[in-house]
Amino acid sequence: MVFRGPRARLGMATALLAALGGCGSDPPETRESGREVRTATSSASPDAVPRPAALPTRSPTPIAPPLPKVSPIAAIAPAGVTPATYLPKDECATLPGFAAFRAALLGAVRKRDAVALAALADPAVNLDFGGGSGPDELRKRLTNSPALWGELAALEGLGCAEDGGVVTMPWIFSRLPDSVDAYSAMLVTGEGVPLRAKPAADATELAKLDWALVGSVNAPDSAASRPAAFREVTSGPKAKSSRGFVEAAKLRSVLDYRLIADRQNGDWKITAFVAGD
Repeated sequence: MVFRGPRARLGMATALLAALGGCGSDPPETRESGREVRTATSSASPDAVPRPAALPTRSPTPIAPPLPKVSPIAAIAPAGVTPATYLPKDECATLPGFAAFRAALLGAVRKRDAVALAALADPAVNLDFGGGSGPDELRKRLTNSPALWGELAALEGLGCAEDGGVVTMPWIFSRLPDSVDAYSAMLVTGEGVPLRAKPAADATELAKLDWALVGSVNAPDSAASRPAAFREVTSGPKAKSSRGFVEAAKLRSVLDYRLIADRQNGDWKITAFVAGD
């Protein structure tokens, strides 16, 4: 069949479309598209999803700040204890009359006034586990052992726990979990305290500790020996414990000096100032 002229070309196009519609095939565009998909996926499994065309490379836009890196030994605490839980708390501030008592106590400590401090003590104040007691004995010890003033001054930043009207400073002494061995437990007194691989200030830093509990590896230094600048400590459950070194000045034994007081006839009195167990 020969077609000529515009009408002829229109008739040819109409005839071709009719012929294609009658054969039930896809339009050329569809067939061509299908051919491209089959070509792109011919080597993949039947369930493979076609990969979209590559987009221009560009830096992704962050939708949230990155999570901090966690050191494998950052969990510096005995089994079941979360680190940084032991930031000192003050449970005593609102107790009747306690603010005035604490102000008088700290004032006497700052002035190193043994007479004023002894006046805040109960007549039977306990000073050790060998029978030492009484305000007079307390005054004598403060006069003869100036280091005790430092022990009292350290209590100011270590919080206060309250149990049934009895207060304890530092806070950690009355809030130590039963799962922790009090004899070896030590509190890291501060935030960002380095745990180092060796007992040296320039040794590799393994982690930063925030008011964490650690276990002392060795017994405390004896009075006759020169105190070590660093203490070796252990952390984590026994099966996965890690070791490192912390500056001794940043560690405090849980059984170190603590002050206990209660309210008697409206006045707060020191009933114990002891260390050890």
